[in-house]
Amino acid sequence: MENLQSFLEWKPYLFSIAYRITGSYADAEDILQESYLRWLSVDHTKVENPKAYLGSIIARLAFDLLKKASRKRETYIGPYLPEPIPEFTSDIDDEKINFAFLVLLETLNPFERAVFLLRESFGFEFELISKIIGKSPEYTRKILSRAKQALKERRKKFDPDPKHQEKILMEFSLACIKQDTKSLSQLLKEDVVAYSDGGGKVHAARIPIPGIIRVITFLKQTIKKVSDSSTVYFGYANGSPVTIGYGKDGFPNFVQFILIEGNQISEILTITNPDKLKGFQNKDQLIKLGYIRKPNYFHLVYLWIKNKILNFGK
Repeated sequence: MENLQSFLEWKPYLFSIAYRITGSYADAEDILQESYLRWLSVDHTKVENPKAYLGSIIARLAFDLLKKASRKRETYIGPYLPEPIPEFTSDIDDEKINFAFLVLLETLNPFERAVFLLRESFGFEFELISKIIGKSPEYTRKILSRAKQALKERRKKFDPDPKHQEKILMEFSLACIKQDTKSLSQLLKEDVVAYSDGGGKVHAARIPIPGIIRVITFLKQTIKKVSDSSTVYFGYANGSPVTIGYGKDGFPNFVQFILIEGNQISEILTITNPDKLKGFQNKDQLIKLGYIRKPNYFHLVYLWIKNKILNFGK
């Protein structure tokens, strides 16, 4: 029982390591189970720091799985996006890695990603990180420098305010429902890109859709199908507001994020791969716990009318 209590004490920390490295909710859960089994076989009288010991176990398992997954992703069908996790609004703080940054981490190779996260997010010593990835401490430092430079060059200036994002998302959702081309044109950047991750499991665009004209056409083509087959909810995931669609069978069929620059949407990220929507199953429980809610259509209509008044004559 004492072993279990010690493990449960650090479970959120351990899950965070596994999830950030793998980008997968399901994989992180599997890694937690494997690490617990290993923890049970350890002579705990010889473990001076359970947090550090468990952290190193989790990190090794996550890194090994990340290397295997990276090879599979080379043959992945369509754009690859991380697996979202539902959150409370109150859970969001400066320590969270938002979805936009998780997407950015996908541009790193497994060594760069693991080293960057273990050092910058969790403060692992270089000597320990080097043992986890099988490289020398000196080379590990070079990997970190390379990862930082890559992220610096690729990172865009996304608006960090989730409340502002939520306002834009609600306006975007209503414009889609109304098939309001003018409002969509004002909300989307000229070089907006839409990504759909179906993983070959369900129908989804297999290449990114670039440009405002093509994106609006795509949205208008898909919105009717979505409205006929899904009930839409609002919630938060990975530090960002999202829309979640549930089919008539009660299972999630999409989670959609938007990335914004200023007051306009720069990217639309939609996950439809059912293997990546496990965190949003048990809809009734998520509603009961306050993770998701139905849209307030009166507020949506108010925003739509307000937008029309502000842009009258433009």
